[in-house]
Amino acid sequence: MPSFTRDEVRTKISKRASGSFTDADFDILLNDAVMEVVTDVKLRSMIRKADLSPNLFDDVYEHTCPSDLNGIDIIDLKPQNQKRSRFDYWELVTSEEFDRYKMSSSSDSSGDPINIVAGSSYLGRNLIAIQDADFARTLLISKPVNDDELSIDPLNAVGDWVLFGDGTNLTKDSSNYVKGSASINWDINADGGTTAGIQNTALTQFDISNYVSSGSAFVWAYLSDATDVTNFILRIGNSASNYYYVTVTADNAGNSFQDGWNLLRFALSDKTETGTVTDDECDYAVIYMTKDSGKTSETDFRFDNLVLKIGKFWDLYYYSNYGWQTSAGVWAEESSGDTDLLNVTGSELRLILYKGLELVEDHLQNASQSKIYSEKYQLEKMKYQRSYPGRVLTSTSTYYNI
Repeated sequence: MPSFTRDEVRTKISKRASGSFTDADFDILLNDAVMEVVTDVKLRSMIRKADLSPNLFDDVYEHTCPSDLNGIDIIDLKPQNQKRSRFDYWELVTSEEFDRYKMSSSSDSSGDPINIVAGSSYLGRNLIAIQDADFARTLLISKPVNDDELSIDPLNAVGDWVLFGDGTNLTKDSSNYVKGSASINWDINADGGTTAGIQNTALTQFDISNYVSSGSAFVWAYLSDATDVTNFILRIGNSASNYYYVTVTADNAGNSFQDGWNLLRFALSDKTETGTVTDDECDYAVIYMTKDSGKTSETDFRFDNLVLKIGKFWDLYYYSNYGWQTSAGVWAEESSGDTDLLNVTGSELRLILYKGLELVEDHLQNASQSKIYSEKYQLEKMKYQRSYPGRVLTSTSTYYNI
């Protein structure tokens, strides 16, 4: 637990500064100093471990990116409950290269697929990337694993699927789909209700006993217009009187719904039961959106590939850009109270002090003293980096693929 409060740092800096400053000015300067140091130096105290969310799956590439990830400073991914092979290395690549090389299988020199047997060591490319778009960050991961998949329905034919709520005009769509050969296309009518989607009361019977505690249901949802969509709800069970239901308000990576294809993940650990479900005799499913009543007369919504998966539990190690903790232990990018704690050790505190004094002296228009502390900071930085070199994955790109 860090032991240096903002008030203590203020005292240390004020005793060394060549002039006085207001508390309000100091709070701004110290936050700036901490952010500059955290960005400039890979501080070992800033290494964090987070559960990978969702679990690692064979063909699910998008994951929630920690909000405090410092740039692309990823250190490692480690399994929580299994031995890691010596071949389990990771490559950090651009999101463009990730999209080209992501795979759940490999190929030989002729381009023919090589199937990867569950449990075998994988000699291919285990890829990590960060995708930034529209002020949202997504963690991308590609690694073939045995994720215990159970297909409920590929959703590539209408079959016994019927409309739910304000859904209308149910058709097979062989031109726009994610998996298999088609998706199920449907429209929203003009009724002005608050739900719309599809349902099936006659699915081939399936057993969810192994999934109800830690499994997740996945389905692709295509939104021709994401406006006024509040959430998606999945029901799985035996009938309209006996089912589990799960509600999601974001996509699989934790980002807002967007126009186009969205991968939805329904964690069954969040389920609510209506009636009594017989887990090993399920043949009922409903997938629908909750919408604004004014969302009417829209076309070309789609669902594709409804499956259950368990996946593997992994931890993500990375450098944080949150230099502070509140007294309650909540990490924060900026300090807002005198009892907030710096996420640093004693040797790292010197970096903060020198950078803080550099900014304070510059604020006091004392250029010579500011330069002295800037030089002290650079020397301290070199000493620290010799003792504690950064551990981030090196970003790579493929210029020629042999």
